[in-house]
Amino acid sequence: MRVYTTALNWVAVTAGLLLLLGLAGCTTSMSRNRYLAAIAPDSITNLTAYRSGNTLELGYPLGGRATFAHATWTLSSAKTNEYQCQFAILDLEKQTRAARLAVVNPGHRLLLRDARQWRQMLQTIFAGLVPEQAGHGVLFLVQTMEIIVYRDAGGGLKVARLENKPGGMVIDRTYNEADFSREAIKLLESGVSALDQGQSQFLFRTGDDPTFVLVDLRERFILFLSYPADPDSQPVAIPGTFTLRALNELLLKSFVITAVKSPFSLVSRGLWHIGNSGMTLWDAVPSATADPPPPVQAGPGMDLAAWEKELDGLVSARRHQGRVQYFIDGNQFFPAFLQSIENARQSIDVMVYIFDRDPYAVSIAEVLKDRSREVAVKVLMDDVGSLFATGEAHAAVPQDAPPSDIASYLTAGSRVRVRVTTDPWLATDHRKCIIIDHRQAYLGGMNIGWAYRYEWHDLMVGLTGPIVGKLDKDYRKAWAFAGPAGDFGYAWAALFDRTNPKKNVITGGIDIRPLRTATGNAQIYRAQLAAIRRARSYIYIESAYFNDASILRELIRARQRGVDVRVILPAANDVGIMHTSNQVMANEMLRHGIRVYLYPGMTHVKAAVYDGWACLGSANLEKMSLRISQELDIAFSDPATVAELNRQLFTADFQRSRELTEPLTLNWLDPVIKAFANEL
Repeated sequence: MRVYTTALNWVAVTAGLLLLLGLAGCTTSMSRNRYLAAIAPDSITNLTAYRSGNTLELGYPLGGRATFAHATWTLSSAKTNEYQCQFAILDLEKQTRAARLAVVNPGHRLLLRDARQWRQMLQTIFAGLVPEQAGHGVLFLVQTMEIIVYRDAGGGLKVARLENKPGGMVIDRTYNEADFSREAIKLLESGVSALDQGQSQFLFRTGDDPTFVLVDLRERFILFLSYPADPDSQPVAIPGTFTLRALNELLLKSFVITAVKSPFSLVSRGLWHIGNSGMTLWDAVPSATADPPPPVQAGPGMDLAAWEKELDGLVSARRHQGRVQYFIDGNQFFPAFLQSIENARQSIDVMVYIFDRDPYAVSIAEVLKDRSREVAVKVLMDDVGSLFATGEAHAAVPQDAPPSDIASYLTAGSRVRVRVTTDPWLATDHRKCIIIDHRQAYLGGMNIGWAYRYEWHDLMVGLTGPIVGKLDKDYRKAWAFAGPAGDFGYAWAALFDRTNPKKNVITGGIDIRPLRTATGNAQIYRAQLAAIRRARSYIYIESAYFNDASILRELIRARQRGVDVRVILPAANDVGIMHTSNQVMANEMLRHGIRVYLYPGMTHVKAAVYDGWACLGSANLEKMSLRISQELDIAFSDPATVAELNRQLFTADFQRSRELTEPLTLNWLDPVIKAFANEL
């Protein structure tokens, strides 16, 4: 049976699901945390617990003295009708006596429930949520755990990790952390008399170790508590190590090695980059007129059939048949991705900009390593992208030291083949494309890592049909280019690697056009610029990084024609200089009548719809994505497929985002920062 062997020390979640995982026989041994080892087992029965606001204090009588552990947390919403599931770290380090006494008093004491009651509650919850039909189950997405609970042939409850899903088993519904919180709290509310009438807070011990779950019925949230990782297991920073590695990647590998194996690419990319440098530095945006923008036109949009024919000549990228499925956010994409890995029978080909070193990325690496014993697994990643991967999960998640190099980690003890794309002139390979058995593909904005799985808003699409054959050939060319033959391997793959045109034939597909950004070929830029000029009804755009003045100028002209132009940007960006650039652009849009929305948190989505023609994938609306880097988008105009994108993505994101009504506050330096961001 396959198991994750990731180094997560996430005691609370593991303890919370221990019973069910034990039934499935898929738990792994976990070394005892030194914080837990410091607590004598006989002290657990005499433990006291206190809560005041968002602070919890646990008292352990050790050696005749009270030793306290404390935790704090922040709820993501103050609305009492929303169910939430939170995670916090118990800290055994000393704090001030005044801070402790503010919490530790009789009025703040919590009821402590034992592990037996916690297990009973879990059994009742899962028994009620899992369908009664044999062979059917539900998927629980709880922090780093992806667990299936299902009925066996005899009707009994069984548990498996997602990648171990039994063949033929049907997942009827997926529950996230908030769903779990809702069901647990409803159960407690209905049986509160059995847990002491009038009480609204309960602290459950989840096992023999002192790990806990706090349940608050009034505020409707569940808090899983864990302990910090052992300091001895944390990475130790070596001064200058990152600098030396960066110099090796950016200079030696990107220029010296590339000059040997890919001399033509080195020269052509250099000339192309130089030709595109400086042209966007002070790219002016037209001044706003004194007159208000015209009303939004209610008439029809562009002629999509004529537009598709125009694109045939404009971008020299022909259309292929295929089917499209949307996966919005990591909760939707990664379970589907893991299931595809499990179902693979021939090959798994992964292309990402970043394969991180954080706990979730390592867990994916373990799955790929395990599957490599049965199917061919190849991973292609970008050198610069993976160089700057943090290797860190959320601050509330204890973790052991990440692997120093994810490529070496993937190949160690496995048959995974890994190649890393070098980046002369910082012309990175920003594409994300995963192909399973040469018949199924995923592409979009997500890399492999913690942020994409749990934190950021993002979009991937699943593809089947002949379009996969085109993407498959492009992958083989990219793989050949990243190998020892470089330019020569790429040329061989381009000339002699023929794709069977009858492969993956389907019925009922739609026309899908792959679009690229590559050296000397800015298809994505040209296509979107032309689409803006043609639009007559509406333009919806969502982008993490938007600083291209040419695109903005055409959006302003479209708004002046009466087009309904709306742009969604992240309220909190992961790159400071790009956040400033987005703010400058947002104010310019607002001045010219374009509606601007700030998505709560970080949206990494790269998607746009122009009068019913959709374009989405890996490319942002900034210089590197539109002119320099390797990028991959797809475009289509099938009405039903575009309508579904509008419904699932844009309509939902307009509703959850805050529309700007006043310009953002900027200082004199921000436009200067934006000008330099134009070159990034």
